Amino acid sequence: MKSHIRSAVSLSVSLALMLSPFATAPSEAQTTGTPDRPQIVIAIGNSQSMDGDLSGAIMTGSGNLSSGLTSLYNSSSPVNYSVPSGFTPPMTPSQTASAPYTYNNNGTLVDNGASRLNVAKAGLSSVLSQYLPSMDFALEDYSTSGTSLYTTWVYYMSPSGGFTFANSLPTNGFTSYAAYQSFNAANPNASPPPTRWVNNPCYKYGSASSSVKSYCTSLSKSGLYGSSASSAASTLSGNQYMQIGASSDDPNVNDVLYSNGNSGLFVSYNGPNPASPYPPNFSLNDYENGSIYVSYASTSPKQGTYGNFGTSPTNAGYVPYSPQVVYAQRGFGYYVQSLNATGGNQVVSMTNLGTNPSTSAVNTALTPFTTALKPETNNSSSSEIKALAYQSPTAGLVQGAGNVLSNLTASCAGQYVILVTDGLPTMDLNGNNWPPLGSAAGQGYGVNAAFYGIAGDSNHGINDDSGNVPSGQTQGGLDSSKTNDQALIDTITAIQALNKKGIKTYVVGLGAGVDANANPAANYALNAMAIAGGTGTEYPANNVSAFNAALGSIAAQIFGTINVSAPVAPSRLPAGGLIYTATSNNNSGELAGHVQAFRTVAAPTTGASAPIGTASGPALWDVGDPQYGLMTAANRQANLYSTVSANSGTARSVATLAQMGAASGTYSDQAAFGFTAASPAIPNIQTILYYTWDPSYNTTGDTTSPAYPAGPSGYSYLAGRQLNWMLGSFSPNDQLQYLAPPSDQYLGGLGGYVNFARNESGRQKLVLFTSNDGFLYAVDSQTGKLAWGWMPREFVGQLQNYQNFQRLQLFDGGFTTTDAVDTTTNPTASNWASYVVGTASAGAYHYAIKLADDPSTSPPSPTPTKQTWGISTPGGSSPQMQAPIIATVNGAQYAIFVVNTKTGSGSTQVTTSTLYEVNVATGQPASGSAQSASLGLGTGNYVTSALNYDSSSGTLWFGDSQGQVWNVYLTGTATADAAGLQLAGATNPAQPINYVGYTEQGGMPYFWAATQNEVTVFEQVSGGSGYIVWASSSSGGYEPDASGTLQQASGVNALMGQVSAVPYLKNGVFWVPVYQPPTGTNVCGVGSGGLNYFNFVNGLEPTTPITYKGQVVTGGYIYLGKGPALSPTGSNTTTGAIILATTQLTNLNTPPTPITQLFQNLNRPILWRQY
Repeated sequence: MKSHIRSAVSLSVSLALMLSPFATAPSEAQTTGTPDRPQIVIAIGNSQSMDGDLSGAIMTGSGNLSSGLTSLYNSSSPVNYSVPSGFTPPMTPSQTASAPYTYNNNGTLVDNGASRLNVAKAGLSSVLSQYLPSMDFALEDYSTSGTSLYTTWVYYMSPSGGFTFANSLPTNGFTSYAAYQSFNAANPNASPPPTRWVNNPCYKYGSASSSVKSYCTSLSKSGLYGSSASSAASTLSGNQYMQIGASSDDPNVNDVLYSNGNSGLFVSYNGPNPASPYPPNFSLNDYENGSIYVSYASTSPKQGTYGNFGTSPTNAGYVPYSPQVVYAQRGFGYYVQSLNATGGNQVVSMTNLGTNPSTSAVNTALTPFTTALKPETNNSSSSEIKALAYQSPTAGLVQGAGNVLSNLTASCAGQYVILVTDGLPTMDLNGNNWPPLGSAAGQGYGVNAAFYGIAGDSNHGINDDSGNVPSGQTQGGLDSSKTNDQALIDTITAIQALNKKGIKTYVVGLGAGVDANANPAANYALNAMAIAGGTGTEYPANNVSAFNAALGSIAAQIFGTINVSAPVAPSRLPAGGLIYTATSNNNSGELAGHVQAFRTVAAPTTGASAPIGTASGPALWDVGDPQYGLMTAANRQANLYSTVSANSGTARSVATLAQMGAASGTYSDQAAFGFTAASPAIPNIQTILYYTWDPSYNTTGDTTSPAYPAGPSGYSYLAGRQLNWMLGSFSPNDQLQYLAPPSDQYLGGLGGYVNFARNESGRQKLVLFTSNDGFLYAVDSQTGKLAWGWMPREFVGQLQNYQNFQRLQLFDGGFTTTDAVDTTTNPTASNWASYVVGTASAGAYHYAIKLADDPSTSPPSPTPTKQTWGISTPGGSSPQMQAPIIATVNGAQYAIFVVNTKTGSGSTQVTTSTLYEVNVATGQPASGSAQSASLGLGTGNYVTSALNYDSSSGTLWFGDSQGQVWNVYLTGTATADAAGLQLAGATNPAQPINYVGYTEQGGMPYFWAATQNEVTVFEQVSGGSGYIVWASSSSGGYEPDASGTLQQASGVNALMGQVSAVPYLKNGVFWVPVYQPPTGTNVCGVGSGGLNYFNFVNGLEPTTPITYKGQVVTGGYIYLGKGPALSPTGSNTTTGAIILATTQLTNLNTPPTPITQLFQNLNRPILWRQY
């Protein structure tokens, strides 16, 4: 809101981003070598409300006032804030609990708070540093002119009878808006009714700072707060709290007063004139033309010559019109004189870094982005992006992004826009102002919209369009014939125009202004934008972690359908046995995960054209397909589990979601659902349960049985899912595993294990997998029927965000299964159990769940009974999103993993790697209480590779960002082990290492490392270090000469592309999955993948006969198909070994033909021991 200036503002941040042709990019920045790179415009709608925090309060500059106003630090202008999870204060990165809103940098004030703009800038900085090596970016914001720095005031609107004061909060009195709203929703008929309160800025003003004392003295003489000046002074000074009707900090206001020259504290009264800013006093046409103005005849202390004071709307379209309004100074902000409604301002031109750019080229290209994305200052001439636009011309911003892309030669890898907005369009292409749909102002002026197939909601300006989805339209799309919001219509039209040119627009909603529960109209509007942009639904982003998760989710949509992993089989595959595949359809409206089983041939055919392991015939079943009835609503209801709160009386026990959602009972844990405010779409927890059990619940065409009671009219919960499909989509970071009965040869010598394995030998064999729908699933390996599904309690609260839940990819990360013992003191069979140990949320969460046989099934099914531990690291990530490594130390099993965390931003960002060692069965370290310790890898260095563990030597191996290979001896105590870190070798040239491994061949120790462009094999010598034996890159094979210098070697084949997944060592043959990007200039395509293979010890071709599709292969490379090759898997058969391998885009409907390795001149390993 601005004094004496007629304008209205809403806010929208738009960014554009697209991820790498690899369906998932490496966890750290690396080059892809793709000759034609995606082109992405990052378009930031930098309107004033971007200075607001995620709940709505605009706090920029808070806590840094003149000496006469410092008493306001206790009320309107606090110094510090609680740092939200996942956010790093840009100027004080070490302050993770509490930090100052404003940092004084040698006289320049810098915004250090968790504003929406800072959240967006931090996320973008992270994205740019990670993906600029493989994609091209431009940066755009609103086109403005006439920038001026202003002082800001928070404003409080009085109740109908004016402001009142109290020294303690009354019954049902609240200082927190969120708590007030939550109480209101839960207690609609509370007595006494709930009331709003804030800290009284005049409390104890007799001893306040000089200016505040003077202002409060004037207020005491205004006649507003007592029959005499003395009684008013007593009231103002003696009461800690002031009752209010509303605040500019409220999410549906999200505003401050922008002005200069006013008192630091004052009240306006004797008004308002007119009584409200809405019809019949002002019309929507008045608003469009910027003619809204509400005034008060009096102020105290007196403002200006005559003492009158008036305001016009800014951001949320709001102006106060209560009997009295208190204004209290807060900080600083910006205003501009004019705004371009039809275009944008290009801050940084599109980069053009070409193939495999050097580190220096990337850093040079990153510099202007880093400058623009620094936090906002009070220096109006500095070049960082500032929150300054008084409107949100989103349509113009979209057109501007399109203009940037239209002036470029289109990339075969695609052109993209991602619109990230904390509000809705508020300026149309003709420059007219529009209050945000669904806001208080929008309701007041009658702004409305309709969305195909969506029921009406008059409280939020949604016209009824239920049952109306014309041919060619999509449910949720904007029905412009029933919409009067021209700013929204123009935005949708602009996005559709880009889509027709092949430019997709992704939409990310940021902050309280677009919260689906607070303003469902905003949510529908953002979804309609995404539908217009060809991307289906919007993505939520309320913090840096969620912002990055949204971008990662977008990556999976580049290829419509992908293989998630190579086919999986038992470690020993019998003739005629089953193999399993996981594929995913990631197209919006068709989202579906496919887990299928295929029968393999019973015996090789003539000429070995179909070796053992070759699929024979169509899929036997598909878990999510309703025609097979393997995953029904009924068995999901009975078998979907989570972990119960520790205070439930059954600490960390596992219960069904039905039990947890019940109002009472042993396992009742409704708090886990995080459900605080009912909405038209989700009136209660039961609705959440219904659509979790049946994703098609309440949607026309739902054929699920049993059918649940009909839900809220007009609401569907599919959110892009294929109708009646029970299994959610997969990301490339989900996983598929086969779980057999216990048979670990390395555990056979430990007490109780042999009897445990014998007791469990007849249990059900399972196939386990994770999905974007938030569950770790287990299905019967023969029938495919759902045995159980489990999600961490930490995920349950996200289920209510049904529109975006799958986009969060909460289970991104690997998992492993292991047997573990809960004591090393005379253990018996009863001390042993099988566990699933995994990584989720890209490494921000790690867990272990204990399995026990369910006697009610035949054969007994290993089912979750307890979560032994869960470790959350907000903002953390695990290198390569790897599953924890399991190490047996002194008879106990430990989960070993590394979590990387970042502090700072841009060029000052620092990544720290932390080693965790956690007992699988107990959650404890071997000694002491610390589960983790920082790894001292040197300045600017951190772990980038997946971990590898060698049980014979007890050493953990990993690679770092500078091409070095390290090992550490494990004892189960991270603090002791991290101190014993040893450097083993380094790649040449030095590049970030993605994968490492250790092995012994012929009694000699070796280790290997794979960067994106090279594999290197080392022989370890005494002292733990190693020397390079051979290496291979796309430029050729290499061996060392007598001096140790690598020289090109004709006998070592060159890599046929970039290393695209974890290499695999099987019986002396080293299989390296690679990706060949499209070649040539402006040649469109997805590239191809295959396997390089080497004799591990010397890099030459293996002597073992290798066949593929009936032919003996030579040359060191096998072509597999389109897209990057996935990591192969292997199984032993009666005649040798089979290698199951594929690419992301090959054999989507049938498994590939296996590659065979014969058992010639090989030492056959013991695969398992049968008890």
